[in-house]
Amino acid sequence: MTLLHLDGLTVRRGACPVVEGVSLSVAAGEFVGLIGPNGAGKTTLLRAALGLLAHGGRSSLSALPVAARARAAAFLPQAREVAWPVSVETLVALGRVPHGSGLSAADRMAVDRALRRMGLEAFRARDALGLSGGELARVLIARVLAQEAPLVLADEPVAGLDPASQIRTMQVFADLAREGRGVVASVHDLGLAARHCTRLVLMAKGRVVADGTPGAVLTAGNLATVFGIRAWLAEVEGGPVVVPLEVME
Repeated sequence: MTLLHLDGLTVRRGACPVVEGVSLSVAAGEFVGLIGPNGAGKTTLLRAALGLLAHGGRSSLSALPVAARARAAAFLPQAREVAWPVSVETLVALGRVPHGSGLSAADRMAVDRALRRMGLEAFRARDALGLSGGELARVLIARVLAQEAPLVLADEPVAGLDPASQIRTMQVFADLAREGRGVVASVHDLGLAARHCTRLVLMAKGRVVADGTPGAVLTAGNLATVFGIRAWLAEVEGGPVVVPLEVME
C-alpha cells in the first residue's frame, strides 16, 4: 500500500530551486531515511510533501483535505518548543486531535502506548516546561506516535538525544515499519541510518541522487561526492556500519 507519492515535487525561492523534480513513493512497511548534507533540501521536501509549502508537481498528501491529511500523516518538525505549562500526558494527548474532540477510552489507550514506547510512563504528570531538551524531544516524538497515523514524517528526530535514546528512537520507528506503517525521517547520523532504515534517499542540491538499500546508497563514491568525506564501511551482523573518518581535501 502506497502511503506517499511525490511526482516532480519542486519548491523554489524566487528563481532558485530548493527542491527540484523529486519523484518517489513510500509504501507501508518502509522506514525511509532521508539523508544529505545541510542545505540539501530535506526539510523543504518534508514540509512541501505535507502541503506546508507552496510547490510545483504533485504530493498525494498535500492533495488531501486538511482533516484527512492529519489522519493520514503525523509530522515531527525540527522545532521543539512548548509555549504553555501542561503535563506530559496532556501534551502527548494533543496527538489525538485529528481523531475528534474529547478524549475517549481509545484515545487514552493510544496515549498510554505512546508513553510506554518512548519510556515516559514516569513522566506522565511532569510539567513539560520543566523538561530537559532531550526529554522534551522524546515527549514530542510520543505525541506523534499517539496520533497513530499510517505515515510518520520526522525532521531530525534524534538530534540532541543521547546515544541510547537515539538508538531506542530509531528502533521505535523501525518497529512501526515492521507493524505495517511507514516512516520517513531525515537523519544526519549515517551510522544510525544504515543500521535501522530499510531504505535511504540521498539528496544533494535539492535533487535525489541515490535511492535504495543502505548498502547500495552508502558507498565510498556517494560519500565522497555528496558529503566530501572518507568513511569506514563494513557489513556486520545486523546490517551495514558507517563510520565517517575524515574530510576530503
